[in-house]
Amino acid sequence: MADSANFSLNLQNVPSIFEITASEFLDNLLTPAFSKIFDFFGLNFHFKVKGVFFQENLSPLVTALLQFFYLRKRGGSFGESFYGLQRVTILDGKNINTKKQVSSAAVLVLLPLIENKIKERSTHHESTDIEEWILKGFQAYKLVKTVNLFLYLTKYTLTHSPIFKFLGLNIRYPMEAAKEDKSTMYILRSLEVLAFFLQFLQWWYANNEGKSIGGLTTPPPKEFKSTPVKMGICPVCFQKIDNPTACSISGYVFCWKCISSHLKEKKACPVTNIPITLDDLVRIYDV
Repeated sequence: MADSANFSLNLQNVPSIFEITASEFLDNLLTPAFSKIFDFFGLNFHFKVKGVFFQENLSPLVTALLQFFYLRKRGGSFGESFYGLQRVTILDGKNINTKKQVSSAAVLVLLPLIENKIKERSTHHESTDIEEWILKGFQAYKLVKTVNLFLYLTKYTLTHSPIFKFLGLNIRYPMEAAKEDKSTMYILRSLEVLAFFLQFLQWWYANNEGKSIGGLTTPPPKEFKSTPVKMGICPVCFQKIDNPTACSISGYVFCWKCISSHLKEKKACPVTNIPITLDDLVRIYDV
């Protein structure tokens, strides 16, 4: 009888798949949102590695600190806490210790950061074999996670994610309210208001992409002279295009090696002479 009551209590304490998905979505908004803020205030730093220039900011570090703060105070990530969820250990259902808090914060930040950086690099540069294998690993993980979510939905597994199973963690509703002092409570509540701002920011960029900011009119584009180009022929080497790479500014397609070598000497489109950089190049992959 007691076992039946405990089983019913555990089922009632299991979050829905919608709450878990919403909390993950909110967690994934943090780093891009902080990155936009750093970009707006010009708080980026530049460095050069093996002749390649990089532009980074502290948004991943700020996100990691925020996630650890929430894991420390609320026992869950920023998104999980917002939806009233908490991380517990699978074995005994107790609150997570400092080691689990650190590993959880690291996974929350590093996995999406690595995937996004490799995707960004593959967009502008030729991917290495290791990067391609890593991306395939992320795709395989997402497939396994989808299967795991289905099993979680049908009550065949207690964890919704393979990462949670690996860490020995689970998500539940907290059995009792967290004990916090007034200063901590005010900080956490103010941060939760940030969640609404993040969702608004996501909606704003989704609905205003390509529009002018602040109602400012966009000046007319400059006129540039262009030379005629044959279809399928690289405008730089005049050979059949190899590893096609398009310029998002002018729309012309080049060989990757040709356009990358050209931009090292002249920061402009070889056809239209419009100023461009490596960030304006987009790799084209055959299906």
